[in-house]
Amino acid sequence: MSRLSTKYWMQNLPLSIQIWVELALLSALSVLLVSLAALLLLPHAGSGAQRLRLVTELLLSLMILDIFIAKLVARRITEPFERLAETLAKVRGKNWDIKIVQVARRDEIGQIINTLSQIQRNVVEINEDEELFYQSVSHGLKTPIMVIQNCCAAYHDGIYGDEAIDIIMKESLALESSIKKLLYVSSFDHMLGKRSEFTQVPLHQCAQTCQRRFLGNERKIQLLNNVPEHCTVLGNSETLQTVFDNIVENGLRYAESYICISCQEEGEFCHLIFENDGAPIPPQILNVLFEKFYKGSSGNFGLGLYIARKIVQFHGGEIWADNWERGVRFHLLLKK
Repeated sequence: MSRLSTKYWMQNLPLSIQIWVELALLSALSVLLVSLAALLLLPHAGSGAQRLRLVTELLLSLMILDIFIAKLVARRITEPFERLAETLAKVRGKNWDIKIVQVARRDEIGQIINTLSQIQRNVVEINEDEELFYQSVSHGLKTPIMVIQNCCAAYHDGIYGDEAIDIIMKESLALESSIKKLLYVSSFDHMLGKRSEFTQVPLHQCAQTCQRRFLGNERKIQLLNNVPEHCTVLGNSETLQTVFDNIVENGLRYAESYICISCQEEGEFCHLIFENDGAPIPPQILNVLFEKFYKGSSGNFGLGLYIARKIVQFHGGEIWADNWERGVRFHLLLKK
């Protein structure tokens, strides 16, 4: 870059001064050219000195006006950036109490500021999720490990017999399941990004797989499959099977005697219903049931229903839960 260029010697100055100087110089040059042209083309009225004085006064007036206008334009462009720079300097130290407030303007400047404001909200949500994640992980992993250690100590001291092996196996399986869910959440972007791998998924087969997988559940809950064989949706079979498994696994902890999976076609959607005869869900919990790390009295990590919601939303569907006269129902709307 040439040392004689304005960009070189103004590059360390505030943006408002840079824009103001460049606009003022361009305006002054334009006014000078117009004035010279007027001086040459004016009719030969009056003496040359009078015409020169008239053009000089006009030139000075226009230059002053142009400099003032350039100042206003530069201020209009740079003022939002100056406020944004001050805010970002405070936010840089993770002072999230300082908010990047969205602006009403819809030009490029408004788009930049509003986008940064949205990015800040996303970062705040991620930080909150991380804090909750570490709290939940430390508690969720610590409990089964503590049980396993206590069982080993009791077995070593002769307090427990072979039943210690059963307890250790149960807790290790719960621990393995929790770790798998944590890894699944961390690989969402990779797992759910494969729209090109969408195929026709038979919902009856997903329910059948659940039946086989949870046939020997400890509470002897009966799992009924009333999904018609012709009900199919377009999606990723592996992730949709995870939705079925997570909802059924959740229901097994609360159902009294059975879980029934049924399906009916509603226009362009298949409406799946997972019905069980467990105790009703309190209304205040229905609003947070699918949030990350929310877990009920018998829950583990609180990731199963969160994972189910993310997968269903990725498939362009909806998921919700409600109470009915004899228990609880989970509803899924998936595109055929």
